[in-house]
Parts: sequence; C-alpha cells; structure tokens
Amino acid sequence: MNIVTLFPIAGLITFIAAYLVWSRALNSSTGNNVPQESILIGLQSIAILLTLTGIVLLEPISAKAIHFKLQEAAATATLFVQAMYLFGLIRHHIQGLGLFLLPVIAMVLLIIPILPDDTSTGLLQMSSALQTGHLLLSMLAYAVLTMAAFHAIMHLLLDQALKRKRIHPVIQAMPPLMKIEAMMLTLLHWSVWLIALSILTGLTWQWIDFSNFALFSHKVLLAFFSFFMLSWLLIKQKKAAWHGRRTSQFILAAYCLMLLAYFGVRLIHSWLA
Repeated sequence: MNIVTLFPIAGLITFIAAYLVWSRALNSSTGNNVPQESILIGLQSIAILLTLTGIVLLEPISAKAIHFKLQEAAATATLFVQAMYLFGLIRHHIQGLGLFLLPVIAMVLLIIPILPDDTSTGLLQMSSALQTGHLLLSMLAYAVLTMAAFHAIMHLLLDQALKRKRIHPVIQAMPPLMKIEAMMLTLLHWSVWLIALSILTGLTWQWIDFSNFALFSHKVLLAFFSFFMLSWLLIKQKKAAWHGRRTSQFILAAYCLMLLAYFGVRLIHSWLA
C-alpha cells in the first residue's frame, strides 16, 4: 500500500464519523440516539492511528535533516487536532464540535497526497533538538488555535440563532453557549502561551544557527501579528471590555493569520516554483 493512501483512508473514516454526528443532530427530534459516543471514539482512534502511521512512514526526521514539507506539516497539525478532539470527546463529551471540525479534518486528510512537493523550501538541516522542538511547538500552537477557532464559529452561530429565536436541530446539538465560551477562552489562553513559546524557540534557534534574527520573513511577521492580536484580546477580556461576538471575530482573524503563516504562503510559493 502506498504510504500517502493512509491519509485518505483516515479521511474517509473521519467523514463517516462526521456523517454520524450530523445524523444524530438532524434526527434528535425523533429520539434517534445514533451515534453512540463509543463509536465515535473508536472511529477517531482508528483515524488517528492511520494518520500517525502515515507520518512515521514518511520519515520527516532523519539523522541529518528534517524533511518537513507541506505533506508532513499538514499531517502533523491535523494529527494534533484529531488528538485534541478525541481527548475532548472522552473527557468533555464534545460531540457537537464534530459537526464542523470533523468534515474539515476529513477534507484536509483527503488532499494531503495531492499537496505540492516543496522540497526546495521544505528541507531543513537539523542542528539541535531546539529546531525540532520549535517545529512541533508551532504545529501544536496552530492546532490549539484551530480548536479555538471552531469554538468561535459555534459561538457566533449559536449567538445569532438565540437572538433570532430560530433554533435549528444542528444548533440544538451544539454545547451550551456558556460552555462554548468558557472552552474558547481556555483555548485562547493556551494559544497565546504556545505561540509565544514557538516564536521564542524559533528566534533562539535562528540566533544559535545563523547569528541573526529573520524578523522580516512572512512567517515571523504573521506569527507576531497573530500573537499581538490574541494578547490584546486577553487584556480586553481581563478588563471585561470585550465579550461575545467581538472575541470570536478576533480569534478567527488571528487564526487566518496563523493559517497564512504556516501553510498559505508556503503553498503559494510551491505552486509558483
């Protein structure tokens, strides 16, 4: 079996999980209790195992270099998101988040094999564990912010539905508004700390290896902008100045910057190369 086919298989399994979540939401009024949480946990566990196996077989880290191309980067970030959703499913019973998160995860897994090969920009010489730690922290920060962004989307949809007093079955399947907001703010705090650590380790690695800071690269600038936006948002939250929709909108704006920094610009460069 071709290594990259593991990702589409994981994507198809994730689509099945998404279908089950949507079926339960749309059929909740008829008393249909499908899917059981154990089925979702099983499907997600299999999808995670396939994704992890695909990453390992791609051998992104060798003795002399880190081959962190678009395929490896997208798969690693997706793996972190999958793992966090599975943890939340087991610990907090967040099935409703899967309404929007699972289809996106599935689509990313399906397109991983057709991502362009950016070997010219994706090969990094590994000089220490600091560089590896920086890459993994960056992917983890992106994954946590992804979870925060999907909570922000649910917050906006649920807030709008409550104001219009139109509660669709899909809206009813979401967690309560207060629970969404609490989880979103928790993820926001973690995102700020992880992005800060990612920037710090990245600058430290640049100084040790190259004796300078590449402060004006698109990745660093966009990461800084995202960090400052989220930090400003935390300050406003502590002062009780911003609530609800504005918080969600700021999180989504910062997420778009991180998405562009980690994948967007790199993908464009690969297509233009």
